[in-house]
Amino acid sequence: MIKHNVTIGLVAVALVGSVTFCSTYAQEASAESASTISSQAQAAIANAEVEVEKARVAIEAGKQIIAQIPSDSPLMPDVAQVVEAASENWKIAIDSLKGAKESASKIGSATNESIANDYALLAKVNAGVALSGAKVVQIALTYIDAIAAEKTEALDIIRTAMQDALASSSQVQFNYERVKTLIAQKYSK
Repeated sequence: MIKHNVTIGLVAVALVGSVTFCSTYAQEASAESASTISSQAQAAIANAEVEVEKARVAIEAGKQIIAQIPSDSPLMPDVAQVVEAASENWKIAIDSLKGAKESASKIGSATNESIANDYALLAKVNAGVALSGAKVVQIALTYIDAIAAEKTEALDIIRTAMQDALASSSQVQFNYERVKTLIAQKYSK
């Protein structure tokens, strides 16, 4: 009887230890998964931050470059149009970068992995919007610089790049809105 009770006791200890180990392993795996999710979102944000900073530097340089263009230049309407597109995309880039950071900050406090994944996805797509907006700004300032330097032979190439960047930025924004809507629908059920 004692041998039987000892065996049952050892089995019980083994089961408790196994459950504790499995629970600890699951918590560690969940924490590791959340860490990976968070680091992927942070990487996307870091890339966007680099491009937004490049755009900011381009804007600062652009202020002086625009002053070099004669006010009676036949390309002044193009300059105004490009500045308007750059301004709109700069605002989008800044707002989206802020949104990406806000979403990323919520990953660690999410109540489950699904919600953490959704915050990470929002952070990544917001970072993509910021990055594409910053690229539009950079190309716009390249265009203005070419006008100021009277490198009109490059304008067609830069104009095409600008149109492509604007189309890409628009598509990225559309994708972000679609992702945001899908996530909202997921939690409104």
